[in-house]
Amino acid sequence: MKKDFIDIHKLMNCQHTQKSGMAYYDDTNYFLFTPDNPVVGSMPRFHRLGIAQQLNDGSFEFVPKPQLKAQSLLIKKLAHGRVSKTKDGAIQLTLKVYCDEGVNIGDAIATEAIMAKDAIVEYQLKR
Repeated sequence: MKKDFIDIHKLMNCQHTQKSGMAYYDDTNYFLFTPDNPVVGSMPRFHRLGIAQQLNDGSFEFVPKPQLKAQSLLIKKLAHGRVSKTKDGAIQLTLKVYCDEGVNIGDAIATEAIMAKDAIVEYQLKR
C-alpha cells in the first residue's frame, strides 16, 4: 500500500514538457525527433532502455524500464568479483577473471576465495 502512495507522489510531482517538431523514422528502426525551436539545456539529457511505441496515427511514446535495485547485500568487494548475501539468504561468491589479464587464473581465484572466506567469517561473527 505504501508503494502505491510513493508512485502517486512521483506522478504528482513530475515535470511535463511538450515539444513540437519534426520526427524521422525509417525501415532500420532509426528514430530522430528535431524540435521546431531547439534550445540547449531546455530539457535534461537521458539515455535509457525502454519500450517505444508508434501508433497507427503517427503518435510516438516512450516508457523507460525501471532500473532494478540490487537484490543482494554486499559483504565484500573483491578485485575480480564480490561476495554477497542474496535475497533468499544464501551466500554467493562471484568471480570474473579475463584470460588476457596476465595473471595466473587459478591462483587469482584461490586467493580471492580465501579473502571471501575471511569476509564471510567476519560477517557471521557480527551477526
